[in-house]
Amino acid sequence: MSMAAGWPCSTRTHNADTSAISTKVGAFMRYKPTTLAAFLVVVVLSPITVWASEISLGESGGVFTVPVQVNQSVTLQFLVDPGSAVVVIPRSVLNRLVANGTVTQGDVIGTSIAELADSSLYRAVQLRLRELRVGDRVVRDVIAAVSPGLTYPLLGQSFLKRFASVTFDNQRHVLILSDSGSAPAPQYPTTPLPSPYYPPAGAVPGVYGQPSYWPPAR
Repeated sequence: MSMAAGWPCSTRTHNADTSAISTKVGAFMRYKPTTLAAFLVVVVLSPITVWASEISLGESGGVFTVPVQVNQSVTLQFLVDPGSAVVVIPRSVLNRLVANGTVTQGDVIGTSIAELADSSLYRAVQLRLRELRVGDRVVRDVIAAVSPGLTYPLLGQSFLKRFASVTFDNQRHVLILSDSGSAPAPQYPTTPLPSPYYPPAGAVPGVYGQPSYWPPAR
């Protein structure tokens, strides 16, 4: 009788334990997909890694300037000019680069027609600058033009377009160069180019003939 009397109690305890286990399993099953969903949300919403550098801006005549190291040899203040299609350097800078051996005949790409502010035209040498460093950002193989009458070099789009975004912070007076970490393709051809061709004077009305500065025609 004592055993019979004990059975119902044992049965109730067993049922309670089973119910508790079922409740825990159910809670775990509900928790697992919730955790997975939260993980997926974190992965999907995680921002793409972006590298950004800030460079202090100077100013000259109301135009922003930044220090730029050219070919690991000279450092100059460049006017930041997003309206210029290419980087432009004065003849005096070209002379310095030629003198220290960081620009040679092999860096010359050819010539182009450029227009000055007074609408006059001149024939400009185009060349490859092997490296431009702005802050901690280095861009290699940058196309540049040479302007005999220019005073300040211009930091144009052949450098700026190598970044995903270029931002001017007017409050903090800094230039922000950002990219997504993917290396931009060099704009300079990897195959050797023929010697530059200088059209004869008068081939284009109102345009000077062969540039009077280095490099000479061959």
